[in-house]
Amino acid sequence: MFDTYTSLDDSNHSQPRVTALLACHNNLMPVSWHMPISKSPFRYAVAVREENYTHKLLQKHRSFTLNFLPFEHYETVNLLGKIHGDSEDKLTRSGLQVEGWDNHQNLLLGASDFIYECEVCDTYENGDHTVFVVDVTKIHVNKKQSKKPMLFSGCGRYATLGQETIAEQSL
Repeated sequence: MFDTYTSLDDSNHSQPRVTALLACHNNLMPVSWHMPISKSPFRYAVAVREENYTHKLLQKHRSFTLNFLPFEHYETVNLLGKIHGDSEDKLTRSGLQVEGWDNHQNLLLGASDFIYECEVCDTYENGDHTVFVVDVTKIHVNKKQSKKPMLFSGCGRYATLGQETIAEQSL
């Protein structure tokens, strides 16, 4: 019933993850390997390949923003994943509007449903990625949040939620 693989690259299976644009200064990089790791203090982890230009920027600046764009921007996010920030201006290519900057000069993108301002507090090297553990210092929530998060499933596949329900909070 199952096909079995020994590597993620070989399996080519759907693995839906919320996608965001990581902005370190003016450089934008799509990320889908990230997660909250602590509620108080609010800490987050983001995995970045060591070979990426963004990795060098993160080591130097030790801060970034995570801009969670709605599904309608999947083509832009897909494009940004294919070009390199050390040779092209990704912000200009994206066509996205800048709402402002955080205290570290990282972009706040106006199209975002919400944005986390992040300061690196620890790093952990594992395999071909470095995990950047950050304190989320501010959360910006768009008053017109779309409710259609962008999910990345790998190999250029994007989706969003088809149905939303709110579970009962108390028993």
